[in-house]
Parts: sequence; C-alpha cells; structure tokens
Amino acid sequence: MIFGRRRRLLAKLDAMLDEALAGTFDAQNYDESLLSKIEAKTARFLDASRLRREQVEADRERVRALISDISHQTKTPLANVALYTQLLTEQDLTDGQKAIAGQIAAGAEKLNFLIQSLVKASRLESGILKIEPKPGNVYYLIESAANQCAALATAKNIALTAASGEPVTALFDPRWCAEALFNLIDNAVKYTPESGKVDVTVTEYEMFVRVDVTDTGRGIREEDLPKVFTRFWRAAESADSPGAGLGLYLAREIIAACGGYIKAGSEYGRGAVFSAFLSKV
Repeated sequence: MIFGRRRRLLAKLDAMLDEALAGTFDAQNYDESLLSKIEAKTARFLDASRLRREQVEADRERVRALISDISHQTKTPLANVALYTQLLTEQDLTDGQKAIAGQIAAGAEKLNFLIQSLVKASRLESGILKIEPKPGNVYYLIESAANQCAALATAKNIALTAASGEPVTALFDPRWCAEALFNLIDNAVKYTPESGKVDVTVTEYEMFVRVDVTDTGRGIREEDLPKVFTRFWRAAESADSPGAGLGLYLAREIIAACGGYIKAGSEYGRGAVFSAFLSKV
C-alpha cells in the first residue's frame, strides 16, 4: 500500500516537472487536497518559477522592441548626418573646420556602429537571430575573417598572418562565426601598436578545433581578464580607442551558440591570445 502511494506521488511529481520543463505547468490542474505537502510545495515552487520566467521573457521582449525602435528611428538621422558632413568636407574649409567636420563624421559612424551592435546582441539573446552551425572548413572561416581586417593591419604596418592548409572540419555558422572571428582579429589589430604582429593559428584536438588569435599588443591585466567578455566593458587605458565594448561579448555568444567556447589569456605588456574552440563533427 505504502509502496503504491509512493509510486503515485512520484508519478505526479514527475508529471509536474515534465509540464514545468515544457512551459505548460498550471497549478490549477492539481488539487492540493489530494496532494501531499511535498506535492503542494512543489506546485507552489513551479508556479513561482513559471511567473518569474514569464517576467524575464516579457522584460527581454521589451528591451528587444526598444532597441529595434531606436535602430529604426535613428537610421535616417544618422544617414543625414553622414551625407551633410560629406557635403561639408567638399566645401572650401579651413583646416580647423575640416577637423571639426571629421570629428562629426567619426562620431556618427561610432554611434551607428554601437546601435547596430546593440541590435545584434538583442536579436541573439532573444533568439530572433538564428545561429545554424554546420560542418565547414575552418581555414575558409579564418580567411573570410582575416580579409576584413587586412586594410587596417596594412595601415598600421602590422604583420597579419592567417593559418592555411589541408581542410580541417568543425561545426560553425559560416556567416556569424566569421563575424565572431573577425571581432577577435579586429580587436587584436586595433590594440596592437604599429609594426606589431597578429597571428591566427589552428590546433586540432579529438573533440574541438582551436583557433588562436595572438597579438603583440600591451595585453590585458590579470584582474581584467574575467571582465573582457562583459557587455560594454573596456579597459581604462582603452577609453580613447575606437569600439563600443560589444565585439568580444558578441563573439562569445555566437561561438557558444555553435556549441563551442572562447577563452582569453595574457601576460600584461607582452600581448594577448584569444582562443575560440569549435566543436568537431
């Protein structure tokens, strides 16, 4: 008899947990007069968890909608600023006026970059932006990302070398993982002084393919390493450098959505290395 009651109790709890995991749990479907104290407490706990989950989803949707609205409403004004600034620079201006026009253009470009990064982060977090990993050659991914950074590297006289060789297959989304890797390489080039080096290398393991982006920049302080993937975080000495503090965050989220992960290492004053681990097929 006791054994039978225990089985029925466990079966009810199992059903409640299944409903909770499926997001369909409703406390009204359970009659507390027929449940034990454990069942009643479990029901209250699951009901409270459902409400919290719904609140989190509602908050996330409001943030996503807000960022989307901001992106839409600022698109035309920013385009106008860029256009009028371009027209202004074509006039007969003094050197001082040209410098001011250049600052306006740079500010508009930075603001547009920040807004677009926020939109990407919002869509990624809300699941609107779909990451679809599939088998691909890691070297093609590296080539795509490195080519986007070549101009900046050349302008700073930085030796940017990207690994190549026989195909190495891993799981990744070609479009979004190329952007994630671009963020890592762009970051390395940006914070490496002129005449420095940035190397992109590949190491193959049993379950992962590791892509290392190594630079000869100033590196990252040990106490700052846990913060580098945080949204909007930037080192104090990087305040005057271009960027919004979202590139590394987006890179981590994209690689994680493909079943991989990223880690950072550095010896301050001697450069840094960012390693992206991609799952193998």
